[in-house]
Amino acid sequence: MDEKLSREHKMVLDAVRYWLKKKYPRTEAMAGDESGRLPPEILDSFKTLDFWAMGVDEAFGGTGRDWLGAGIVVETLAEMDPVLAGIYATDVFGGAMTISSLGTESQKKTWLPQLAQGKLSVARVTANRAKAETIGFSKDKKGWVLNGSAKHVAHAMGAKWLIIEAVDATDTAPPGFFIVAPTSEGLTLSPADTLGFRSAGIGSIVLKKACLPPEAMLGDPHDGSVSPRVLSRIQGAADLAGAAQAVGMAQGAMDYALAHARSRVQFNQPIGRFPALREKFVNLSVAIRAARLLVRSAAIRADTGQDFATEAAQALVMASATAEKAGLEGIQILGGYGYTLEYDAQRYLRNAMQLACTMAEKSARHETIGRSLGLGP
Repeated sequence: MDEKLSREHKMVLDAVRYWLKKKYPRTEAMAGDESGRLPPEILDSFKTLDFWAMGVDEAFGGTGRDWLGAGIVVETLAEMDPVLAGIYATDVFGGAMTISSLGTESQKKTWLPQLAQGKLSVARVTANRAKAETIGFSKDKKGWVLNGSAKHVAHAMGAKWLIIEAVDATDTAPPGFFIVAPTSEGLTLSPADTLGFRSAGIGSIVLKKACLPPEAMLGDPHDGSVSPRVLSRIQGAADLAGAAQAVGMAQGAMDYALAHARSRVQFNQPIGRFPALREKFVNLSVAIRAARLLVRSAAIRADTGQDFATEAAQALVMASATAEKAGLEGIQILGGYGYTLEYDAQRYLRNAMQLACTMAEKSARHETIGRSLGLGP
């Protein structure tokens, strides 16, 4: 794979970095984490760069789907703040892929132009089987009824719409996807206290006989529209977004620790030159580069219309482990400073640990990879 970015993608990278430097420096990201609130003016400022259009076809007001470009945006934002990166990723990778893959022509015309302008703001709700969570749906005379719950849903408290994945308990059909307003009757949202991602609006969702109109469903699992290939692309897009986010978190944690190791002097030399610490940075740089290459390889496959679910799952497994390792190593490199709120190493570690909690169960990725090896069910 050619690692060199195209001129257009290099411009995207430079634009995000310039915006972060001018509009969202580290002090602002740390303040948002401490207050548990991402200032709306920050999000509004970033939306002026029009990167939301990368997830939408030109026919619906976008610039054409560009998963590699969108992944670069997610990764670069996550180096400073994975919360902002996650809001963008959920809309572009989660919302755009689900609606464009399953929506009717009318639904696409309703939702995708709004998404391309950054006006939709969605949260993706998926029950975590490892935590014994379930969300089921049934049909009644007026439309659909949803029951169940999901915890640690990222951006749930600030989203304008929820894209909920649910299963029909009466048969073995594929899952159904519903676009639901948070104010719907029978739906309860409650904020969750979290270790990291404090300004992400993470919440728990309970559905008790939540009644939805017929048009709330995106694709009917009983008519063949929710095919295995469509499902794999929807999950692959979510995995790709999470992997890009994790790579950015790992890079940010390493860069922060590296700056400290270069400036902190002991025994007449920067501490980063000591073999033990140098070895930590060497290993991290190798792991981060490997994870980044996996992410970009999966994104290129998605952009060229190839199956990419396995590659995205591999990227997420590698990237999330690397983000966690980078956070832990950063704390160790900074020593006692790393645990204090005045230094940012602790934020990187907390966010890396939270990422593992907010993702769907890891076994799903392992099943995807195992099936590609002929070892799955």
